[in-house]
Amino acid sequence: MNKLTDEIEHAITETMQEISSAAQRRDLNVLEHLTKKASELRAMKEQVAAIENRVRAMKNGTHVVSAHAGNSGAIRELVVEVTQGMINQNLLTLSEHMRRGIIRSGEKLNIEAQPSGDRFETELLASGNKLRERGRIARFYRDAGVRAGDCVVLREVTPGHWQLKKADIVRYKRV
Repeated sequence: MNKLTDEIEHAITETMQEISSAAQRRDLNVLEHLTKKASELRAMKEQVAAIENRVRAMKNGTHVVSAHAGNSGAIRELVVEVTQGMINQNLLTLSEHMRRGIIRSGEKLNIEAQPSGDRFETELLASGNKLRERGRIARFYRDAGVRAGDCVVLREVTPGHWQLKKADIVRYKRV
């Protein structure tokens, strides 16, 4: 890690401690603010990692854009919070990840949806920043029991080959 990443990680740790304290006090306003702060810090950390990886790729003469994917061994890992609108319209939108430069419109994705094992090919459309294959997305939402507010993970395991599954992430929700 570099100095900036360490500084961001330290800020995340401090924020998580503040969240814990606010949760004990049941201070929902502070919890909401701190949760947004933690999300923004996590996004900054991912952006720094993505930039570092892109610089390394350019230095090595490759054109692969990869993002930090933790210890999963994945090339890229995209976490998306699913909205009710996405479920209603059978969409998986990747706008945030496109803005960060982690994935680009026109990319073709071979996806294995879990837990069903359903495999399909799709592409990321520029209009709406969504995956073209809506029927299979609907099936995935249904099979995985995805509800509004849940997160899903789209993980690239080898170039162009992805796994899609419901995440084990718990988000703070407004009460």
